[in-house]
Amino acid sequence: MIELKIDEPTGIIKAVGTGRWSIADVDAFFDKLEPIVANFRASGRPIRFLSDVTGADIQSPEVEARINAHSLRLHQPGDRSAVVVKNILHKAHARDAAVSPQAALFCSYSAAQTWLLAHDYKISA
Repeated sequence: MIELKIDEPTGIIKAVGTGRWSIADVDAFFDKLEPIVANFRASGRPIRFLSDVTGADIQSPEVEARINAHSLRLHQPGDRSAVVVKNILHKAHARDAAVSPQAALFCSYSAAQTWLLAHDYKISA
């Protein structure tokens, strides 16, 4: 299962994935995500996406390929995408499976959120 929600205070689009997914699950998720991303773009909001897959299994190669195809089509330069995985082994697998250049992998939710937002704030001297 893949749940989708928006954290309004931070503007982060969040997905929480658990278990194993089918291609239909992935397609349904991206069908929900695309209009949200389009609305963010239309309003000038940056795309900051956090995917928490700490409760998910490693997906089949077919499902991973479908996620990558959707992600490459949807993401644009300047978007930031953080993926939080269960452990270092899942991180190594995800690094090999992912193709999105805007994605970064983390084993910590707070580190992922910090990375997503870090470049959106100006530091004053």
